[in-house]
Amino acid sequence: MNVFFKQTPVFWFILSLIALLYIVNFSVNDIWTENESLYAESVREMVEKGNFFDINYNYQPRFNKPPLTYWLIAASTGLFGMNEFAIRLPIVILAFGTNLLVWSIARMLYGEKTALLAFAIHAISIQFIAGKQYASPEIPLAFFFTLSLYFFLKGYLSGNSRNYLLAATALGLTVLTKGYPYIIVIGGIIIIYLLIESNFQWIEFFNKIKELNPISFMVIVSIIGLSWIGIMYYQYGRDFLVILNEETFERALPNKSLGIKDLFFYPEVILWSFFPYSLLFVYASFHYLFNLQSKKDITFGFSWVIVMFIIFSPAHDKLPTYFIQAHPALSLISAHFITRYTPIGKIPLILWSLVFLIPAAIGIILSTAIITIFKLSVFYHLITASALLLIVISSLPQKNETGNSSIISDIGNLRPFIGTFSALLIFSTAVLPLLEERRPTDFIGRVINQRHHIPKQIPLYLQDNLIHNLPFYAERKVIPESVPLEVLQKKAPILAMIQSKNVPDSLHSRIIWKGLIYKRRSSESRLLLFLESYLKAKDGNMSGFTDYSLIYKK
Repeated sequence: MNVFFKQTPVFWFILSLIALLYIVNFSVNDIWTENESLYAESVREMVEKGNFFDINYNYQPRFNKPPLTYWLIAASTGLFGMNEFAIRLPIVILAFGTNLLVWSIARMLYGEKTALLAFAIHAISIQFIAGKQYASPEIPLAFFFTLSLYFFLKGYLSGNSRNYLLAATALGLTVLTKGYPYIIVIGGIIIIYLLIESNFQWIEFFNKIKELNPISFMVIVSIIGLSWIGIMYYQYGRDFLVILNEETFERALPNKSLGIKDLFFYPEVILWSFFPYSLLFVYASFHYLFNLQSKKDITFGFSWVIVMFIIFSPAHDKLPTYFIQAHPALSLISAHFITRYTPIGKIPLILWSLVFLIPAAIGIILSTAIITIFKLSVFYHLITASALLLIVISSLPQKNETGNSSIISDIGNLRPFIGTFSALLIFSTAVLPLLEERRPTDFIGRVINQRHHIPKQIPLYLQDNLIHNLPFYAERKVIPESVPLEVLQKKAPILAMIQSKNVPDSLHSRIIWKGLIYKRRSSESRLLLFLESYLKAKDGNMSGFTDYSLIYKK
């Protein structure tokens, strides 16, 4: 704790900016993505039944993923109620905690200046900061994954074996978050790192492995991480093993038609997911590729990244979110490179400037575009103008003898951070609340449960495919793909949400809510598509939305 109090004002300023960005409006939106809906509703049903081992979604067993994320969310809702704030709070806390772990690892390896850069780089990366905005296992996984490697590295550098036991505990929690394959992933990173550190001398390598006390290590991991598998098998038998096999082993198997496109999937993902420092990481990667002398300094980050590529590139299922766990390593490598690289020659100097200026300019352009497209208050231009001023000042040539040159240089390294921060702050502060105008699911829930007090044992019949957050807000089982004519002929009581065009005149008096729901896709998860439909709706084009009526026959 004393380490924090010794930090510079620049550290506290950056930390405050990041904390602001992570906290502002994180709970203003209804339950958002399909994945978040699965976790929110499963937790609601856990609390409703008082059973925290059986995981159900829409009142059907769902043991696709281990329970730790559900338990963290359930603990939060126990303190703060069943609401968006409580559901997302553990995710935001763990996201910020992951940033601090990256900072701590960089301090151990490289010192204070690099640590602050690594902290800022990781915190602002687009995919990571988007992940902290909704409840799903990606951010908890990133936290416990990074915590495992933090304790391992601390133990290795300090020689204190107690840290290895803490690393095993953290790895057990990682497995309890996303599954046993992460034993292979983190184990692979540790093995590659120790092998390189041993200069590929096998006797020295095995001695380092022995220091880990691998038997005790795996016993701890198994007790914490694999016990849930035994409990689920005892309850559900072969049905659970089938799902476990599909969700883990089969997904991890190499793609039978593995091609060049598969191998470049994650490098392509990095270009946007690690923005605004992705160009810098690419620059650093090429530098280290042709400069063997400096590779030793990035052994830990390199081992981390290379194992992620080796394991996930050939896998049958590839999703951009799977690579969030590599972001700490990308941040370590990028921050180390910034603080130690000096471009020599005209072309390297130009390229070096561009990897900072291009993402900074994109951030400023996005800030201006958001304000213009969403017709926001001119007040928000002050944020953009302040960011632009900082970027311009830090880009001006500085004389070495100037007393402030070091501070200005540090700001220059943060130019991509500043531009992106501007855009994200404006979007989070002004745009996220606006989007709720076209997201009425929470209001539908209030109509059902608070205005009409419809008994929870009455299911909600839904025409078309499932609206994933509807079970959470309706607080009951939702039956999708229901045929309107068949539903309306059922014996009362009936609760049904069907397209308004299919409601007969005789039932208009039974409509308790009527409105538009986004149905261009199965949910608003594809944010850019939803934003496009939202903006079109502002101009009267409702093509992305479907008109529904909620009918209640007593």
